[in-house]
Amino acid sequence: MEIKVPFYHIVNMLLAGLVLITGGIFLFPDAASNMFSNVILKVFSTSEVIPIICFVAISYETGLIINRIGSVLIETILKKLHWIPYNDDYVKFNKKKNKNPIMHTLSREYALSRTGIAVFLALAIMALFSATKLAAIPFVLIAIIFYTSCRKHAKKIIAIMNEPEENNNAVKA
Repeated sequence: MEIKVPFYHIVNMLLAGLVLITGGIFLFPDAASNMFSNVILKVFSTSEVIPIICFVAISYETGLIINRIGSVLIETILKKLHWIPYNDDYVKFNKKKNKNPIMHTLSREYALSRTGIAVFLALAIMALFSATKLAAIPFVLIAIIFYTSCRKHAKKIIAIMNEPEENNNAVKA
């Protein structure tokens, strides 16, 4: 059996992890420098490839965790507060997705936006514990931008799901 991991999945997780880790390095440069010089260089002094592979793996796993936080925590909060429209009728969603290919793109963009909210809220919280507390402001603003995008995609998905069966033309993205 061949297992295929979609390119989108790899990039989504990897980039989310890289953004969070890079943000953490900028927010806590002394701790990052200490960790790099004391741990990483000593452990991986034999090859440059091994630390790169480990960094990519750690970034991917960090992105996966952030993605799950977005799915389980962020989405639940947004739904409970009614800040995003939501319809959990997956049978109807899949029916509409089969007839309306834009649904796949909208769903993917919705998930990316939700992950973006989680990443930048995490960075904002980290910034509050750093020497550069004011860095939390742009992170919160970016999270708000991702929230706006998430809401926009959710509205389009719901609109398509609510279309009558005979009128399944794609809604413009």
